[in-house]
Amino acid sequence: MKSKLYLLLILVLAGFSCKKAIEKQKTNIIIEAMTNGRWYVELYKDNGTDVTSNFSGYEFQFYENSTVDGIAGAVTKKGTWNADINNYTIVASFPQTFGQPLTMLNYTWKITDSYLDYVEANTVTGSGTNILHLRKK
Repeated sequence: MKSKLYLLLILVLAGFSCKKAIEKQKTNIIIEAMTNGRWYVELYKDNGTDVTSNFSGYEFQFYENSTVDGIAGAVTKKGTWNADINNYTIVASFPQTFGQPLTMLNYTWKITDSYLDYVEANTVTGSGTNILHLRKK
């Protein structure tokens, strides 16, 4: 009886460990996809109004240390980012002093579709829903 209990405990712990390994692998895949290459805003709708042109000339480089560079020509502005694979969200934050368009990214974005080179997300604000599509260069 005791050996059956130990076997059950081992199976439960192995299942838990396996689940953690799978979650870690998912996180690694997302981080690798986000940090390998530069991204640009392919579409940004602010409560139904297309304001994608505000991001013209901007590229974004994400790093494993949770920082992100907003790059426009020779000017680089640093912000932060974080991905939550369990909730399918990405949080971005640029200092308010940078102004628009960078601060337009300062939300928790719910990922609605994604590939290794493409992310579709939306966020609900006080004035409506914003839609963001990022594409890897």
